[in-house]
Amino acid sequence: MGNLVSGIIGAAVFIAFSAGLAGSIGTVPFGIIVGSVIIMMLVDLGQSIKGGFRKNNNHGNKT
Repeated sequence: MGNLVSGIIGAAVFIAFSAGLAGSIGTVPFGIIVGSVIIMMLVDLGQSIKGGFRKNNNHGNKT
């Protein structure tokens, strides 16, 4: 549960910072790079959260 909360808070802070930076710089190529990195981070966060729930549901047993 702690990983879920800290992951969501970290993602929100990262998105706020990087989107603000991209907005202040204002160039399209940098915006595309920042958008791609945000998408990759969200995919990784989703996979990590899903893996954590799967591990908790199996109580650590690998089957």
